[in-house]
Amino acid sequence: MNKAAVGGTDTMRIGMFSECYEPVRNGVTTSVHTLVQHLRRRGHHVILVAPHYASHRDQTPFVLRVPSLQTWINKDYPVAYPFYPRLRKQFGRLAPHIVHSHNPFFVGLLAARLAHQHGIPLVSTYHTLYSHYAHYLFFLPDAAVQGLLKWWIPDYYNRCAHVIVPSAVAEASLREYGVRSPITIVPTGVPLPDPALTNDEAKRAARAQWDIPDGCPLLLYVGRIAQEKNVELVLDAFSDCAATWPDARLLVVGGGPHLDACRKHAASLQGAERIIFAGPMAHDELPPVYAAADLFVFASTTETQGLVMAEARAAGTPCIVARGGGASETITEGQDGLIVPPERDAFSAAIMSLLEAPSRLDAMRRECRELAHRFTPEAMTDAIVGVYMKATTIKPDGLPKDR
Repeated sequence: MNKAAVGGTDTMRIGMFSECYEPVRNGVTTSVHTLVQHLRRRGHHVILVAPHYASHRDQTPFVLRVPSLQTWINKDYPVAYPFYPRLRKQFGRLAPHIVHSHNPFFVGLLAARLAHQHGIPLVSTYHTLYSHYAHYLFFLPDAAVQGLLKWWIPDYYNRCAHVIVPSAVAEASLREYGVRSPITIVPTGVPLPDPALTNDEAKRAARAQWDIPDGCPLLLYVGRIAQEKNVELVLDAFSDCAATWPDARLLVVGGGPHLDACRKHAASLQGAERIIFAGPMAHDELPPVYAAADLFVFASTTETQGLVMAEARAAGTPCIVARGGGASETITEGQDGLIVPPERDAFSAAIMSLLEAPSRLDAMRRECRELAHRFTPEAMTDAIVGVYMKATTIKPDGLPKDR
């Protein structure tokens, strides 16, 4: 393939493969959707391959759904067939310059197989620290799961011409597994929200949905309610602050397998009546909710990146983030947030320190809006197209294309 086709003067043809996509709502879906949108806006031709969901209909013909099965392990994530002969014909018609996978499992295996058969470079994004998710395979001993990952992760990612990660933590994880492929850190880009969605009127309207008066301190969590997200720490820290701030509220947006357990835990805490479980919300509904909060609070130490923190920052809301994983890499300490140990006392003290210093909080809001310009989808797309250019100069055996 000539360099002009990769560099942007001509269009690229890209086969994108993801185990997670609409209608599922999570960080991987958001990241993939954002990338696909912005590649297409630049004129690149992108076909996305994802699992089939019986109740979902795509709005574009450029999403190919692979037959899949729902399992009792996790009904929200159907298992796609890694063998799909019909796709081979469609893939041949596309004749992609690059194959980009977003998971190393069933759809990822399909991507790797097609890339190998057609002699096309495989790029993959490592979105998830899988070692922290062993509890979802509860029917297997943890040692067995970790042993499987130690074999699977390097076996898959060492087939790639290039690997993209959203953080240094994710890169370190791959290197510890023995992955030798080139790795580039590219944080997921977050669009700057329309100012009309984050102005004072929008903030008041967002608070009104849950009868939260203006002037009441509002803490916000957005994300899946899952065991690995450590939401209980957020609930405990809010409870510690509740006595000092009797009008404060905690808004928890999201759903997931750990929701009932978190509701039960919250009910036992001081200030329980001021903890609001809002349930899941559509992504385009979130900017005014982020903007309406005084602080975004996030206690997970298992993330590869901090997508929800970046979304809060784009809306002008500072964050309190637990140290560990990739989430804390998203924050510039003291400017757009505070990074604290994942401990109850430290978390509640950080919240109190900012609620008691409104001028500092206002300054951090301004910093948030400034820093958000560094992490846009345009910047992400520039970096990923650069990775595609590097990958297309390497043959599958690791030698330059002209050899």
